Order: sequence, then C-alpha cells, then structure tokens
Amino acid sequence: MGMRLKGKVAVVTGAASGIGAAIAVRFAEEGAKVVIGDISVEGEQIAARIRESGGDALYVATDIRSEESCRRLMQSAQDHFGGLHVLVNNAGVQTAGNVTTATEEDWERVMGVNLRGAWYCCKHAIPLMEKQGGGSIINIASTHAFRTQRNYFPYHSSKAGLMAMTLGICIDFGEKGIRANNICPGYIETPLTREHMRQVPNREEKERFMLSSHPLRRFGKPEDVANAALFLASDESSFISGTSLIVDGGRSAFQKADPE
Repeated sequence: MGMRLKGKVAVVTGAASGIGAAIAVRFAEEGAKVVIGDISVEGEQIAARIRESGGDALYVATDIRSEESCRRLMQSAQDHFGGLHVLVNNAGVQTAGNVTTATEEDWERVMGVNLRGAWYCCKHAIPLMEKQGGGSIINIASTHAFRTQRNYFPYHSSKAGLMAMTLGICIDFGEKGIRANNICPGYIETPLTREHMRQVPNREEKERFMLSSHPLRRFGKPEDVANAALFLASDESSFISGTSLIVDGGRSAFQKADPE
C-alpha cells in the first residue's frame, strides 16, 4: 500500500460501483480510511473488499436526497474514524430529455441527487473539516457541463450547477484551509454506461464513432478518474482549489468529431 493519504479519512458517495468504487479502493490503497456512502447495499461488498486487502472501510447506507441521511454519513466518519479530511461527491443519476420534454419528476430526481445531495454533503462535511484545519472536497461533475449532446437536460444543468457550487466553496472556505475542485469525466466505461450501450441501436457503429473522437483511441476506465481524485485528495495538490480537471482522453479538444 502507498502512503499518499496516510492519516486521512475520506467519504465517497455513490461508491457501491463504477467510478465511486474505484475511488474508494484507490484511496484505501494509499492509506486512507474510507467511508462508503451509497443507497445500494453493494457498498458493503466494496468495504469488505477493502478490509480484506488490509485497508479500513465502513459502509453507511445513504440516500443523499435526504439531508439527515447526509448528516449521518458525515458524522459516521467523525465517530468511527475520528475526523473527515476528504469528501468526494460522486453519486449521480441522469435521464433523457430536453427542456421541453423533461418532466418535473425528471428535474427533481436529477437535481435531488446530483446537486442538492452534493450540497447536503458539503453542508455537513465542511464544519467537521473546519474543526481540524481544512480538507479537500472533490465534486465529480462532467464534460456535459460545458460540452453537451442532445437530450441530456437536466443532467448537464445539474453538473454545471455543481461546478459553480465548487467555486463558491473555494472562495467562501479557502481561508479555513478547505479546497474544492471538480473532476469532469468524459465517457467512462462503468456498469451503467455499458448497460446503456447495450441498448443503443447499431451499437458497434456507435462505439466506433465515439472512439474516433478520443485522441488516445480508448475509452476511460473508473481507475482513470480515481487517480485524478487521488491527486486532488493528496497534499500534492495543496495549492490547487477552484479548478476543474478534465478526464476524457482529449475528447473535449475536438470542436466536432466526424466518423473516420
């Protein structure tokens, strides 16, 4: 195990699978004590995997649409591990639709998890971080916040709001030693994205087209995002706050990608 996060306690939301699970595991490999917050009981499997590998992890069943649930999640880090140094707001959902076709239920569901849930977590994590002299907040936004596609409303709206919230935290709490940054992933191969692609007509053609828009000629993996999160959680990034780290294999460098 590495020691880049030795002595730190981290909360990772949405860590039962995909990007969140990869972040939790990576943090534990680098010495962090990890609290996994997720609505799915599969989060306990990730915690057990970490413990079996010699790390220290706790699963806390969490519905981040509830402020009280978020408060309990943050307090569990304090009560169980004695502090809170890193918060990764990773939990997220999306739905199809545009400004005219999206329903109020669509809006409330996406905003409730992606933005309001992140706010609740920050609201109850920051006072704990203040008491110990600082911390690092990492919000998992998306390249959709600034370069979207058809029918991604209200998802792209929620991620743009999350990025703006990060800036506010950076300004309001920097003097308390609290840093806040965004990670903006592009297309990352997770169980959810793979399931989505299985339902796409002409899947192979679609994948070839998508791959052609990646200069590195591969799709992202959860571990790619986890490594970026590790950097922002560690003291190596101690003078970095209020920024957005794009993790998309160079895809956002294209104005438009045409099939090759």
